[in-house]
Amino acid sequence: MDAIIAIIMENLTTLVTVIVVFTIIAILLSVRSKRVEMQRHIQRIKLRRGNVHAQVASDISLRRKRVELKGIAYWLTKPLPDFKTIENRLERAGKRVTAKQYVLRRAVWAVGIFSVVHFILGKSLMISAGAGFVFGVWLPLKLLKRSIDKQSKAFLKVFPDAIDLIVRGLRSGLPVSESFVVVSQEIPDPVGSTFVSVTNTMKLGVPMERALQETAKKLNLTEFNFFTTSIVIQRETGGNLAEILNNLSEVLRGRFLMRMKIKAMSSEARASAMIIGALPFVVVALISLISPGYMNLLIVDPRGNFWAGVAAGMMVTGGWIMKKMTQFEI
Repeated sequence: MDAIIAIIMENLTTLVTVIVVFTIIAILLSVRSKRVEMQRHIQRIKLRRGNVHAQVASDISLRRKRVELKGIAYWLTKPLPDFKTIENRLERAGKRVTAKQYVLRRAVWAVGIFSVVHFILGKSLMISAGAGFVFGVWLPLKLLKRSIDKQSKAFLKVFPDAIDLIVRGLRSGLPVSESFVVVSQEIPDPVGSTFVSVTNTMKLGVPMERALQETAKKLNLTEFNFFTTSIVIQRETGGNLAEILNNLSEVLRGRFLMRMKIKAMSSEARASAMIIGALPFVVVALISLISPGYMNLLIVDPRGNFWAGVAAGMMVTGGWIMKKMTQFEI
């Protein structure tokens, strides 16, 4: 225990520097999100007033900034999503946490893992930074994406039933808004909670079209975009909404069945990809059990660390290619 405390005290300056850097990055992200939101608000006011010249000047200015940002500055500003995007993804995944809390947790986890690997285990800065990024940022983001995909599949499985319930309500004489209330009460989550949000937004005085469009942006699902477009077009041009939604329900069920059929047909290829991807790890584990000292060069020697990283990168690339080969867009 005393040795660990001594190591931490010796590297206290580096630890404080890393914490300060992550804090500055979090502050810059917060400032950038507020600045983007303010620019969007100003842009909406300009468009509302019809100021065409100001719009052209703003576009030229943005284009000039886009040209001026090169190299590291471009990659530090362009790919970073704002807190609104992160909040939408968290809401789609069903997480009860704010975007700022999520970003702060990722930063704390990355710094903590980096500190443990570098100061306690004594690994190099590159390995420590890689471990902090993978286990503190990349892996949680992948788990978040899996949660979003799981929620989306659950939504698409029940969504045609919700449309059928709306159709029955329309044919019995209920208005669309009342049919939404029935869906929010009768259909289970995540569809029920989505329509609860839509109905609550409409109760605040927001038009139905705008409430549906905002929900469609949050969900980012093609099927819900179809539903929103059908209702918006029908309210603008007229027509039999019950018949339109009934046809849409049949189309969505066909898409869902086709997706399940493709998943069943590609199951052999996905299983092969999983076996091939897991085989190197199994071989390394067996060799470590049979001859423990045989793999030490990959762990102790810097050259072994380099080639182990190269092998891991090649495996990740191969796994990504095999995953793309077994995925189909409908």
